[in-house]
Amino acid sequence: MRSAVLCNTLIYGHGALPRDSVQLPRLLKQARKSGVVRHVGRGLNIWSNVHIDDVADLYVLALEKTPAGMFYFVEAGEASFRAMSEAIAKALGLGAPQDWPLEAAIAEWGYEMASYGLGSNSRVRGTRARTPLGWQPHRPAVLDWIARDMLAAAR
Repeated sequence: MRSAVLCNTLIYGHGALPRDSVQLPRLLKQARKSGVVRHVGRGLNIWSNVHIDDVADLYVLALEKTPAGMFYFVEAGEASFRAMSEAIAKALGLGAPQDWPLEAAIAEWGYEMASYGLGSNSRVRGTRARTPLGWQPHRPAVLDWIARDMLAAAR
C-alpha cells in the first residue's frame, strides 16, 4: 500500500461541498457583523495559501504518482493577514481594516482560532509537490480571489 501525507495550508475557493474553509470566512463574517474588517494584531502575520481546486489537483496526482511514504506541503503562494483583510474591506466597500488586540480577537473567535488560526504565521514551501510530482497550481492568487470571487458564494 502506498501512502502519503498532504499538509494543507490556508485553503480558499469555493469547493463542491457547501462548507466554508477556516480563516477567511471568519474574517468576512466578523466584518459583516460589525461593519469593520479586523485582523489580529497588526496583521503582519503571513500564511501560505492554496486554492481548493489546486488542492484537488494535487490529491489526484498523489493518488496516481506518489511513491510510498511521501510528505507534501500544499501551497501556491502566501499573503499577510493585513493584505487579505484589505482585500476583504475593498470587496465589501468598507474602510481600511483595523488592528485588533489579541484579547478582543479571543473574545470573538476563542483562544486557539485567534492565537493560532488568525494570529500566527504558517509559512511552508510545496517544492516536493511541484518537483518531482509535477503539480502546477494555476488558480487565482488569494488576493485576486478575494477581490473577484469570495463574495459571490458568500451571499
